[in-house]
Amino acid sequence: MKRVSAKQKVELARRTKLKKELIAEYGEVCMTCGIHPSFPPIALSHIIPLGRGGKTSSENCILECYHCHSKRHGIKEVI
Repeated sequence: MKRVSAKQKVELARRTKLKKELIAEYGEVCMTCGIHPSFPPIALSHIIPLGRGGKTSSENCILECYHCHSKRHGIKEVI
């Protein structure tokens, strides 16, 4: 099992809190296409990725369904 550093734990807690806040404000709806996914659940997506200097903040994150989140990251879906 992979160990999680203290810094990673803080980031994961920040993401969880922000996701709950966005769901409370906007509902469980994809902010890109407008659907209400049932499975897989809605994901928190960074507009500017963390690796490019983006932050986990309400200004830089949106809720997305699996399809839109995968598309944003260039992941091809297997059907």
